[in-house]
Amino acid sequence: MKFKTFLAVICITTILQSCSTSTETLIDNQIDTSYREIIKRKNDSLFDALSNSNMKALKALGSDDFNKHLRSRIETTIWAFRRGYLKADNTSIYREYYCKGKLSKNMVIEDEKDNFNITFSHKQEQVYVSLLKSKYGKLEDYLVTAIYELENDKWKLSNIETGLLGQYDKNAQDYFEIAKQKEKEGFLIDAAFNCDMAASFLEPAGKMLTYNNAERIEFYKNEWHKALSEKYKFPYTLKNVESQPRVLEIQPIKTPKGVFHKISYQTPIPIKEPQYLDMEYEEVRREVKKAFPDLDFSADIIYYRAYNDPNGYNGYYEIIDDKTKN
Repeated sequence: MKFKTFLAVICITTILQSCSTSTETLIDNQIDTSYREIIKRKNDSLFDALSNSNMKALKALGSDDFNKHLRSRIETTIWAFRRGYLKADNTSIYREYYCKGKLSKNMVIEDEKDNFNITFSHKQEQVYVSLLKSKYGKLEDYLVTAIYELENDKWKLSNIETGLLGQYDKNAQDYFEIAKQKEKEGFLIDAAFNCDMAASFLEPAGKMLTYNNAERIEFYKNEWHKALSEKYKFPYTLKNVESQPRVLEIQPIKTPKGVFHKISYQTPIPIKEPQYLDMEYEEVRREVKKAFPDLDFSADIIYYRAYNDPNGYNGYYEIIDDKTKN
């Protein structure tokens, strides 16, 4: 029983501590409420300063070193605020860490929950890392990583990074898990698409935040695309359809409801003749299921786009197979 308790203590310590054994690292609700309230006010002021490009307010928040390198420190962040992507009222706490102790020059925080490490340099013994999730519309999720250090009894901003965390409340790890599941189910096209999305969200804080399985995600992305390129050659002619349409590509498409498949094909039927295109579509839908068994056609929504020009000139005719309306 004592041995099990000892193991449990080790597991908890691994989650909460950095690589430095002399460092105490607390996460989220373990952090003193007064500290959390101070940093919240700091973050509110930070968002206000960035939204209004108020350099004076930013300098008031920053440490001497931060202000010395102000332009380079806010380079990855200021553009998102100037374009109106990020706003305080669409932002919530993603994760917070409070570190105290004799820290090494390069601090490493290990987060086992989401399988990532945060690595950064610092000059003070008390550090507060605030990860803020900010939503842009209903699609993309950004991560604002703000690092504060206790300098002369005042919390000062020492670094900030901003990047894409994910979309639709899913991050790189979520999409990789979906990809692995789709591959197990035999839907390699879906697996590759989800792995692509996982790979696109691997640097939400530049080089500061790294996922432990980033190389594995990139490996499977390349392997699955290689397998698909060997199996399917585009354009692919649907020979059993009377009009002989050619499938140009199958790609994911972002919508307010989520990410779905888009099947684009070239047809000789003019796109201004919808009645004939609708008839052709019934055949196309039947034949693509046979032609592409690696695609999960049970998805709620699939987009079909018919083109006369393979380059997309002169528009397209779209039919949405929406099973949610059935």
